[in-house]
Amino acid sequence: MQSEQSSTTTPFCKVCFKDIRRYDFASLFEDYPICPTCFNSMEPKTVVTMLDGIKTTSLFVYNEKVKQMLYQCKGCFDIEMAEIFLSRHKAFLRRKYRNWTLVPAPSYGSKDQVRGFNHVVEIFKGLERPFIHAIMKTDNVKQADLNFAERQQIGKHLSWSGGVSVAGLNILFVDDLMTTGATAKACAKMLLEHGASRVEILVMARTIDPKKRKENEISFSQKLRQIVDGIKKKIRGKPN
Repeated sequence: MQSEQSSTTTPFCKVCFKDIRRYDFASLFEDYPICPTCFNSMEPKTVVTMLDGIKTTSLFVYNEKVKQMLYQCKGCFDIEMAEIFLSRHKAFLRRKYRNWTLVPAPSYGSKDQVRGFNHVVEIFKGLERPFIHAIMKTDNVKQADLNFAERQQIGKHLSWSGGVSVAGLNILFVDDLMTTGATAKACAKMLLEHGASRVEILVMARTIDPKKRKENEISFSQKLRQIVDGIKKKIRGKPN
């Protein structure tokens, strides 16, 4: 009786708490914990770049909405928020990284104890891949408190976990946020030095320089206008 009731229950968004209507194709196969409106407000944008020769993929732009949701998860200890971030990406990511092992970004142990969970693990556990906690933070240093030059020296605050091996494995280094990429670079280097066969980086969101973002918006607007103008010209050139 309970299973019949749950199958007919309308899912609700864990962000805005409104009912999620099953009107898109994907929702016919899986109930998502976030509605399309809130999901789009997070600016989903998959960007693939190279970071010191390491393939790096980000899934969202770090905007105000993502910032608020991440704070609710990390700062307010709301573990229910963690599954939201990758909910609409996880099916694809499971297939893409089916033969990979995940290494989460290092966190200071006492923070996880206070929070009661590791937020990076909770965000990425939907990929259903094994985790290895290979790298640790040796002190409670905060990236936000460091300037650019200090962030490039983040490796001084990291250490390898004793007894852990990644030799011969395909390692996907995962993190919630990338700013300068200093932590990801330092960790990727350590993973390769300890024998990882291959390393890639996957982050939930990354910051974009406001000037570059504005330039991209203008560039996109110009391209869109060129396309529209081209269509208009073709229409005008057609005989009646």
